[in-house]
Amino acid sequence: MMQVASLESLQQRARAGEARAQFELGSRLLVGRDAPYALQEGVRLIEAAGQQQDTGALQLLAVLSALGIGRAQDWSAAFDLVRRAADLGDERARGQLGVVGERFHSDALSRIEPKVEFEAPRIVTFAHFLSPAACAWIVDKARPHLSAARIKNAERGGANADAMRTNTGMGFSVLDTDLVIQLAHARIAAAIGAPVSHQEPTNILHYEPGQQYRPHFDFIDPGVAHFAQELQQVGQRTATFLIYLNEDYEGGATAFPRLEWSFKGKTGDALAFWNVTDGRPDPRTLHAGTPPTSGVKWLFSKWVRDRPVPLI
Repeated sequence: MMQVASLESLQQRARAGEARAQFELGSRLLVGRDAPYALQEGVRLIEAAGQQQDTGALQLLAVLSALGIGRAQDWSAAFDLVRRAADLGDERARGQLGVVGERFHSDALSRIEPKVEFEAPRIVTFAHFLSPAACAWIVDKARPHLSAARIKNAERGGANADAMRTNTGMGFSVLDTDLVIQLAHARIAAAIGAPVSHQEPTNILHYEPGQQYRPHFDFIDPGVAHFAQELQQVGQRTATFLIYLNEDYEGGATAFPRLEWSFKGKTGDALAFWNVTDGRPDPRTLHAGTPPTSGVKWLFSKWVRDRPVPLI
């Protein structure tokens, strides 16, 4: 197992001007992971590493440029930074450009017209929301990091594995994202009219044959005492956005039993539904991830809050 450098060691090496230490320390400070949360100092250190041509720092700076964190939002600058990393020989940077192209084009963020499936609760679908190449990139990035999926514990708080959810999955911190994933986030924001800052970190869900997520709600139940503080701090999950990353499986539809309707997208198709109607949790949004009968299902899952979400 790879050892994590101590905070003191990283600080000493960063002060001495070591680019890799500046990048690693800056990344920790950016999200407060194994270090105090200090966004501006984190950005400064990542920029210092980027000036020394650290390719990891250049790619994280591209993410920050796309998000407008610590600097003005600038998609063209984000692409430029990834190209610099690619020119330095970084294979991950070259891979990203192979998926999204060498230059930023504003039509990449154009709003895609949805097909309205239901007005209340509002449910819409999108054809060809992401390219097959982007879907394959995200699957490959997620595949090594899968673990048992969890659910919120209404009785004790926190989250734990439960028999109602038997699939595996993983989540992307902002530190784990890249140009491909940030473009997906921006397209979601344009599609549903809610800023990227309101999006929770992306989860990638993986279902083997027989694995499922039984009927459940995505809204945070205001009647549960353990969830009251969460609602006050980061607000309600107003919308859910799902992107189907593959189609070579049988079964596995997303089902809404109270609406007697289900949806199974082709590779790159998407489904969005609003968990609240007229400001209140809507019980008609009860839904399930039904089990594949053959093949493996990959799904990009995004929850959207009613206010900005802290960086994780």
